[in-house]
Order: sequence, then structure tokens, then C-alpha cells
Amino acid sequence: MTKASAATIEKRMKIDVAKASAPNVPGDTCPSINYVQEIIEQIAARSDEWGGKQAIVITDLLEYVRDANYELRNSSKYWYDKYKDAA
Repeated sequence: MTKASAATIEKRMKIDVAKASAPNVPGDTCPSINYVQEIIEQIAARSDEWGGKQAIVITDLLEYVRDANYELRNSSKYWYDKYKDAA
């Protein structure tokens, strides 16, 4: 076995160990967020003016969560790629 291939195998082993011990990245939560927003719209449509205002606030907060989840997944991918390059 050449020195280059031994180094490659060692790097691959480091990545595999890190992947095995890494926490799972949550899946796409957008379908759940969409479902909650549909329920909020139904409640707001049956409710008074205050219910409509609350629905807007809740929907805005869910959009913030959606954006934060998207950024978290992108950050996770970025750092994983950086780790692979370094390892």
C-alpha cells in the first residue's frame, strides 16, 4: 500500500468516525410548517378580528423558523464540506 493511499484511507476513516458520532440533521420541516399555517388560516377565518391578527403573527414566526432551519441545514453542509477538505 502506498503512502498516499494509506493517508486517504486514514482520512476516510476519520470522516466515517465523525459521521457515526455526529448528531442527525433534522429533515425538512417545511411540510409541517405549511400544515400548521393551513390550520391557522382556518381558525382565523372562523374567528374575530383579533384571531386574524394573531394568525399573522404566528405565520410570521413560522416563516422565521422555516428560514432558520434552511440556514441551519446550509451551515451544516458547509462545515461538513470544510471538514472533508481538511481531513
